[in-house]
Amino acid sequence: HKLAFDKYYHLRSNNQVEYIGIDENLKKNKRLVFVSDRFFINSRVQVFSNVPEIHPGPVLNKALLVEEGDDVVGDRFVHEQNMIVDCGSKSVLLTGCAHVAIINVLEHYKKLRGKMPDFIIGGFHLTNKSQTNNESDSMIEKIGKYLLSTGAMCYTGHCTGLIPFEKLKNILGDKIEYIKAGSAISI
Repeated sequence: HKLAFDKYYHLRSNNQVEYIGIDENLKKNKRLVFVSDRFFINSRVQVFSNVPEIHPGPVLNKALLVEEGDDVVGDRFVHEQNMIVDCGSKSVLLTGCAHVAIINVLEHYKKLRGKMPDFIIGGFHLTNKSQTNNESDSMIEKIGKYLLSTGAMCYTGHCTGLIPFEKLKNILGDKIEYIKAGSAISI
């Protein structure tokens, strides 16, 4: 995304602000293609970003910041990209961490495509890396019920976290699986 090289920060638990942005030297790489809100790689693959935050984002986002002019403010994740891959009659949505909230990503997907995806693969940003700070049970329940209503098969891992995943599994049953490096998914 054209905003990927903005200045991004993380507010650590000791109230220190740490730069977490991308190395500026990478911006010179001629193989990079800078895109905006929606980009078609080919007729079956596209990326989209700038997802509106209609529903509240994860509470863990409060520690993620971006430089805007002379200020450092809460990141709105307009640069975070999601990918759609059409596999025959099936549609796959790939998310990164879904910082803007998986419900918002899916609502935007539906606005773009007129339907929900058949498969959702990616993180839901419901825990931090220590897995001691999770999203609230009520929010996880809301997300679980929403995901179930889409009819999509969900594959998640990474920043969803094991504890939130188990809570989602109780709601979604066989409509959700945990994935990790080396996992294989058949579409």
